[in-house]
Amino acid sequence: MRLLVIILTVIAAALLTFAGPAEDEAAAAGQKWLGLVDGQKYEESWQQAASMFRDQVKQEQWVVSLKRFRDPLGPVMSRTAARVDFAKTLRGAPDGDYAIIHFTTTFKNKSDVTERLTLVKEDGKWQAAAYAIH
Repeated sequence: MRLLVIILTVIAAALLTFAGPAEDEAAAAGQKWLGLVDGQKYEESWQQAASMFRDQVKQEQWVVSLKRFRDPLGPVMSRTAARVDFAKTLRGAPDGDYAIIHFTTTFKNKSDVTERLTLVKEDGKWQAAAYAIH
């Protein structure tokens, strides 16, 4: 029994070790893409988003939406990835490799905001597929 507990503990530790780099890779890609939005490089953020994003949202709609909802929040004061979830399926989207990152963000004009960024692995790299501010 004790040997079984030790084996399960080692397996769990190994799984946690392997989960870390995937989360770090997705979070880093998300932070980089959000940096474009933070810098008001809205057109570039649209261009660097996943093809499924660009197919659903026209560039001019994206820019207008960000100016309306994001600009009033002011600059980002702090942002941390609070949680990263991985999925193979999402409602309304084709099967694929997805990372849903929940950021806890403080803007100059509003604190305790949750940003949810969904990434999809496209051409071997994480790209933005959806973005929401709550």
